[in-house]
Amino acid sequence: MPHKLTKKKLTIHYFGYLILNDLVVSFLALSFSYWLRFNSNLFNLPFGVPSYGNYIFPFLSIEILLVILINREGLYRLDFTKKFVDHIFSLVKSIGLAILLLLAGTFFYRNTTYSRLLILIIGFNLCFFLIVSRLIWRLFYAKNIFEKAKKKILILGKPETINKILEHLDYFNRYGDITGFVSTRKSLPGQKEQKYIGSIDNLNDILDRYKPDEVILSDLELPRKTVINLILEAEKRLVTFKIVADLFDIMIQKFEIESVDGLNLIKFKESSLNFAYSRFLKRAIDIAGSVCGIIMLAPVFFIISLIIKITSRGPVFFSQERISEEGKVFRIHKFRSMYQGAESKTGPVFVRKDDDRCTPIGRFLRKYNLDEIPQLYNVLWSEMSLVGPRPERPFFVEQFKDDIPRYMSRHHIKAGITGWAQIHGLRQGTPIEERVKYDLYYAENWSIWLDLKIIFLSFFAIKNAY
Repeated sequence: MPHKLTKKKLTIHYFGYLILNDLVVSFLALSFSYWLRFNSNLFNLPFGVPSYGNYIFPFLSIEILLVILINREGLYRLDFTKKFVDHIFSLVKSIGLAILLLLAGTFFYRNTTYSRLLILIIGFNLCFFLIVSRLIWRLFYAKNIFEKAKKKILILGKPETINKILEHLDYFNRYGDITGFVSTRKSLPGQKEQKYIGSIDNLNDILDRYKPDEVILSDLELPRKTVINLILEAEKRLVTFKIVADLFDIMIQKFEIESVDGLNLIKFKESSLNFAYSRFLKRAIDIAGSVCGIIMLAPVFFIISLIIKITSRGPVFFSQERISEEGKVFRIHKFRSMYQGAESKTGPVFVRKDDDRCTPIGRFLRKYNLDEIPQLYNVLWSEMSLVGPRPERPFFVEQFKDDIPRYMSRHHIKAGITGWAQIHGLRQGTPIEERVKYDLYYAENWSIWLDLKIIFLSFFAIKNAY
């Protein structure tokens, strides 16, 4: 692709090529599914082999639906900030919805009888073909486009807020190139670590000289008039202007505009988990997941119990009071991973890395989250959910509720065996403020698909597990 293409044109080309890729690949998956069902001799054909022409219209319908649903998931955008696993879940979600709509259509369309088994095969093949093609696209082609379309970013702020930005440097490296830092204070910080290229007093000259694509303001203490002037100066040069939403200034929630007789009011967006329908779906998944987990993991349950009993004195299980939804106290059950009486001298303390209170088998269980398996019974008894904020002990809740803003808001939903914070490595030893941030994000963005994604990723989430 020629280098003279502008970033906007590169984005359009990316969009066009991806749609073409999905149309061609989905057509191959559909045709292969037809062959597999009717011509491979793997399945019985009590009604003979139907004409391929009978399936042309349903196949075209699926392709159109897929493009619409995939676009709805934002998968045609030039965005490398998302991990590939996020793309996989979005693709599977889109394919699942397309198949459900197709099944609904075949139910109402009675002129031709369609093979339900074929539709099931189509679902599996579409997932496999599209995920593999997207992976190949991402590895060998899309990355080249992204390098050419990378944004030049200018960050405005004081040293403390810029350091907060730099904590997420991996994200920004995927997102674009940081051209430099502009100080929002009169005096420039030392040049030792960061690339400060001036202050906001000469921002106009900086914008003209460096020609960034995007300006990010991380200092929320600037006067309102100053911020408006910064936005207008960026707008004059067609530069995108963004403001970092600080955790405790903006409270990370989504907002809605409510109009009352012409007066616009901003309110926090209500979590979908506040609705009975969402609660019902989540509970249904909890029951199905806990029952299946208890049955499938019964042999593992027995082996771990036996090893714990043989290798150390004390009971197999460990129970402890924890706080869940609406501040209710319940007893959580885990496999015992510490020596008996581990807190008799220290009192309630968090587990540390290489904690000598842990038994050898206990360290292994904690590292791979196997000590949590008995909590499936807590889920079955409706004391916990499969996914949610991790429950804390009453002793620590009393401390955090006064010291950590919005800490108690995480108790509006049931505690979980795993959660959004845990799959991102935010466990013992990580700042509680960050864990609260992730817990609130989960509550405010809950969906069935988010739960399934967290459950899947939990099998690989061993960072900071000790």
